[in-house]
Amino acid sequence: MNIEITIKWNDLRQQIDLKNFYMGESAKRNDINADTIQSTSDEDKLLLMFAQRACNELITAVAVRFPSIISRANMENISISFECPATPPAHFTPILTQAITDYLVNEINMYWLLTVKPEMAQTNISLRNSLYNNVQQIFAKYYNKLKLRRRSTNLAGI
Repeated sequence: MNIEITIKWNDLRQQIDLKNFYMGESAKRNDINADTIQSTSDEDKLLLMFAQRACNELITAVAVRFPSIISRANMENISISFECPATPPAHFTPILTQAITDYLVNEINMYWLLTVKPEMAQTNISLRNSLYNNVQQIFAKYYNKLKLRRRSTNLAGI
C-alpha cells in the first residue's frame, strides 16, 4: 500500500511565521529594543530549500525500514510517500503527518535563523533532536508491528 503524506506549503509557512512571531515577542519581554523577526515572501525559495534539506534528512533516517520512501517539495506542498506492506492503523497517518510538520517547521526555522540571527537559533537547535527522534520512533513503531512475529506453540511433547 502506498502512503502519501502531504503538507501544504501555505500551512507550513503560517506555522513558521507564527513561531517567529512568538520568538520575537518573547525576546521583547526580555529586551524592549529587541527586533521582531519575520521572514518575507522573497525568502520562500530559501525556505523551500531548507524544507528539502530537512526532508532528505528524514528520508535518510527511515530508508532502512522503508526503502521506497521519496519526497517532493514545491511552492504548493511538500509530500512524502512510501510503500507499506500492510494497511496502517487509522491513527498512524495523522500522527506521522503532525510529527513531520513539527520537525519541518523547526528545521526550516532553525536554518533560516542561523542565516539571519544565529543568536536566536538556540531554541530550535535544542528541539531538533527530540523532534527528529519522534518521527523516527513513529516509523519504527509501525515497522515493528509489520514484522512477522513467531507464535508460541505447544511444545509439551518435546
